[in-house]
Amino acid sequence: MHQSSHYHSAIKNRAMKKLLISCLVFLGGFISVHGQVYTGAAYYPEHTDKEQVEKDARLMKEAHFNIARMGDFAWHSMEPKDGAFTLEWLDHAIRTLSQHGIQSLLCTPTAAIPKWMHDAHPDIMIMGTDGQRKPYGRRRHACLNNEDYRQYCTRITRTLAERYKNNKSVIGFQIDNELATEEPYCYCPECLKKFQLWLKKKYQTVEALNKAWGTVFWSETLDNFEQVWLPRRMDNPGIYLDYQRFYSDVALEFFRMQRDVVKAVAPGMTVTTNIGGSGFVTTMNLYELADECDVLSFDNYPVNVTLEHLYGNDIGHPFDPAMTSFAMQIIRGGKSRSIWVPEAQIGRTALTQKEIVKEGYPRLWNHQQLAYGCRLSTFFPFRSFDSGHEHLMAGVMESDNVKRSKFYEAEQTAKELQEIYARTGEMLPVAKAAVIRDFQVDWTFENGYTFCPDLKYLREVYKYYHALRSQSIMADVISSQADLSGYSLIVVPYLAIASPDFCQRLEEAARQGATILLTCISGGRDIHLHKTDALVTSRLQQLAGIEVKGQEALFGRKSNTLTYGDQTGQCHFWFDQIEVKTASPTASFSGNYFKGYPAITCNKYGKGIVYYVATVPEQSIADKLMKEVVSNSSIKVPAQCNHPLVEIAGLKDTNGKQYIYIVNFSDEDQIIEFKIPVLNIMTGKKYPVSASVKAMDYLLVQVNQ
Repeated sequence: MHQSSHYHSAIKNRAMKKLLISCLVFLGGFISVHGQVYTGAAYYPEHTDKEQVEKDARLMKEAHFNIARMGDFAWHSMEPKDGAFTLEWLDHAIRTLSQHGIQSLLCTPTAAIPKWMHDAHPDIMIMGTDGQRKPYGRRRHACLNNEDYRQYCTRITRTLAERYKNNKSVIGFQIDNELATEEPYCYCPECLKKFQLWLKKKYQTVEALNKAWGTVFWSETLDNFEQVWLPRRMDNPGIYLDYQRFYSDVALEFFRMQRDVVKAVAPGMTVTTNIGGSGFVTTMNLYELADECDVLSFDNYPVNVTLEHLYGNDIGHPFDPAMTSFAMQIIRGGKSRSIWVPEAQIGRTALTQKEIVKEGYPRLWNHQQLAYGCRLSTFFPFRSFDSGHEHLMAGVMESDNVKRSKFYEAEQTAKELQEIYARTGEMLPVAKAAVIRDFQVDWTFENGYTFCPDLKYLREVYKYYHALRSQSIMADVISSQADLSGYSLIVVPYLAIASPDFCQRLEEAARQGATILLTCISGGRDIHLHKTDALVTSRLQQLAGIEVKGQEALFGRKSNTLTYGDQTGQCHFWFDQIEVKTASPTASFSGNYFKGYPAITCNKYGKGIVYYVATVPEQSIADKLMKEVVSNSSIKVPAQCNHPLVEIAGLKDTNGKQYIYIVNFSDEDQIIEFKIPVLNIMTGKKYPVSASVKAMDYLLVQVNQ
């Protein structure tokens, strides 16, 4: 009884602690969505002296900045020796900036460890698949599971939180920097041990684990959890998928560890972390991370870091506003809450210069960010660096301290955003369409044993998102676990793992009148990558009104063709051979493979309509298809422009007022056609039918209600 009492008491205490942390996260989020919009720069006072900090503060004030982000790589400056903290320079920077009306977002510096730490604990470093520790000399090279590293992280976080918990000039903490990027996986003994424990908790018995992984194949059956190894890409796909899930959990837990330290010391402090890769990170479940943050943040580099960066595309990708909004919608995950951008691109980066940043783009990117609910944006960096890894980065100021076009563009941006926010307050995007993007599927496609190695999951999800944005239709990007009930149109591209619960909710959405688009590969596997009850799970086949008779894959340099009305286009990678049951064919294969078989079908289901795409079509076919899909949905577009460099976003403020935010990235004036009467929020001018938006400019209108 005594042991049982202690056990239940411990369970109760853990539950109470979890509830308390959840309440603090909610409170921090509540605080973060009131007040003002923040515009400023990432600032590095540890690189300079006090006199320059005072000059910089005056320059920031002149630029109408009201926020500076600091500390992300300053661990040695904060703790030059083990346990010896020197934070006076940071005190001075915070105080000086505050005197000029500039608040501070502080970062924990844990993404780049000081050399003394490495020398004292060389086993802190990540171990590669070759069994060798990563050498010192970069960032993000410490193992998130190493206990010495975690203790150092906890200590520096607590030191910062305690020092600044009552400082009114500090609005919050950014935990770490760009988690789960660069070196996302580790193969050290500590990671192996924790992976084995993670698996034991998940599967309970080794028999269940063997069944889940299909270890009978290639004689990989395990006798106990101690025999588990750390898988590499191209290993057993079941174990590799679990390893990816495990490391996502490790990164999330690493964030929580630091967040909880801050919340224990400063409960009302807003806590965030910044997602790298311009939001296109696949190694951590960002939907789960969003639930742990007061506000979720991402670093926005729309020219040099796009989703193509995931696939090693160094050729470049011309700027497309749809890709930037895609990133922001991934970060939001369908949630009605604001986002932050702790690093906003101002010019050239330290990476391969794939494209030149056009003058005026950074200003317009900030308007686009505001159109998607961004409440904080800091240009990276304030001043270009004199030396070091990122000495080629352009800043708001160059290192010679001469004000040039980037300074004046940043000044104009800050003034415009603050003026808009003073008139509207917080605005958040509103969407009636949803595109399903699932991290489980990301991980499934990452292994070499995929449905077709040349098929890049996120690239193809974006293709459908882009087809919607080209029609000026707002679309959330959400998990398969998200609530589907509020959407009139749901697009499900290549969702290889489709749970029975998701299928049921999709059926209910169609019964209630939603329009659904399904593609091939969706519903092909369960959560363990086992085959389902049919080539495509039978529930989705019934929903689509088809039967899948066969499936084939094709090397990426080869293709097939399909004919859709008066248009013929290429299709790639994967082909379902289908037979219509209750559906009707709307397009057919017309090339060498499956000639005459349906390539796209349409089926009535309940009050809704369900489309099925049996292959991976080129963008022009996806565009044509989505126009038909939208025409058969209940979605109405309030404003439209056919130019690909015009961004149109629909928003709503906290009082229910509706807005349309137009950002024209093109070099020519563009005509916007309105389906409803609107008025210019700055001038009060009414536009009953249309309005002209100047080249490289924006227009924000309120819907007359």
